[in-house]
Amino acid sequence: MRRTRGKRANALFGRSRRSIPTHPGEWFQFAVVLRATGQLIGDCAALPLADDPRQCEIGFTIAPGHQGQGYATEAVSLLLTYLFTGRGKHRITAYCDSRNAASIALLERLAMRRGGHLRETTGAKGEWTDDLVYALLRDEWQSRWRARGDIRPARAPESHAPSHELP
Repeated sequence: MRRTRGKRANALFGRSRRSIPTHPGEWFQFAVVLRATGQLIGDCAALPLADDPRQCEIGFTIAPGHQGQGYATEAVSLLLTYLFTGRGKHRITAYCDSRNAASIALLERLAMRRGGHLRETTGAKGEWTDDLVYALLRDEWQSRWRARGDIRPARAPESHAPSHELP
């Protein structure tokens, strides 16, 4: 099983490197892989909105054994940078379970603003849960990087998806 999982992870990562998220209304997943071992530890995903592909929804998952180590922050930060600079997105949104304190902290750490609290919108395991809605505009993202003194390209090449591996 371990060898099969590794082959699937490498195949997923390889496809991510060769293609780009261009189809409105379709999720595109990026593998989160440890550089040292090649181990798949999670993913980030982007959904260009069908009715306005200048806007995008994102999501992320990190395996429990790798949570709390900064991998999600680094991966989501790279995804935001790619979507704003490489894909020219205007607005990015994220939804999270209102009970998920780690995801809330991550989104707020990346300067995403809470724009809504949706009551009982997700049904899972016999219960209804609330979702929080976060958003960030390209201008806000660029201002954040300028304020930190970090230089980010105004426009990255569009020929490929990011291929960054985590340490």
